[in-house]
Amino acid sequence: MKISALIPTYNRREHTLRAIESILSQTVPVGEIIVVDDGSTDGTADEIERRFGGRVRVTRQANGGVSSARRRAVSEATGDWIAFLDSDDVWTPGRTELFSKAIERAPGEVAWIFGNIQEVEDAGDGDALYAKHGLCVTEPLHVFADSLSVQHPFQFGLLQGSVIKREALLEVNCFSENLKHSEDYLLGIQIACRHGFAAIPEVVTKLYRTSDLTASSLNASPALRPDYYRARMMAFSLAVSTGKRQPWGELYADAVRGLCKELARNHQTIRGLPAQQFRFAISFRSVMFFGATVFGGGGLNFLRWLVGERRQDQIATKTA
Repeated sequence: MKISALIPTYNRREHTLRAIESILSQTVPVGEIIVVDDGSTDGTADEIERRFGGRVRVTRQANGGVSSARRRAVSEATGDWIAFLDSDDVWTPGRTELFSKAIERAPGEVAWIFGNIQEVEDAGDGDALYAKHGLCVTEPLHVFADSLSVQHPFQFGLLQGSVIKREALLEVNCFSENLKHSEDYLLGIQIACRHGFAAIPEVVTKLYRTSDLTASSLNASPALRPDYYRARMMAFSLAVSTGKRQPWGELYADAVRGLCKELARNHQTIRGLPAQQFRFAISFRSVMFFGATVFGGGGLNFLRWLVGERRQDQIATKTA
């Protein structure tokens, strides 16, 4: 059993070096480390090669986004299991040892194993995600009866805190949608619809949310918000296909509405898109929204105003 550690990076030289050091510091080494440099202009690839030599394989490509970089890394990996790490995060020292033991215990249907993640902020270590979002794992390996149960409303199996079977990634043609946002969310649903998920209780990754990363964070770019909703439309439609129409059907309709609003806000056409709300469910909210879209952006603005006025009325009634 071989684990491949994969890091996509773009213009984060010092952070990438820190991430690599956290992999090389493991109590049990990984089988290989692959860094895909996605067109960096800050000398990231050269510095990695200078500092680490043959211990790290660097692949350079023209800038194509995080989906492209992760897909390239998976295609070049030779491990049975894939461990992703974002260039601005780090692994805890015993991570690979913990996951190696978990893989040995896991039944064959499990293709995704995740651990706890601790957020790091400017003030230091912050919350661990299990406690923050209400997941309790006490066994050395907990196999979930329903893999979709840990995908929503919070996706616990974040890529940075997981190991995933490479054959499962190839089976779903991972990252082929070329999304620039929420590609990891879609992947979790894709694999949860086909395979088992399991978790270990320990913190395995530190997820940095420090202010020096804000400018280069994908979440900070309004231009990528449409992909946030596109990814969820694809994910929720897959979840419905498993026979579990709710809550996934209404979540799909919510994602359609979100995409409509983003496109309208950017003065892009939404022709035909609002009707997709009714693909899996019909609700009063969907009908109201569809009616508003008949009048274009002005109708959406009116609907937002109307909803805002009703909320203000509700607040006033509660405080009266």
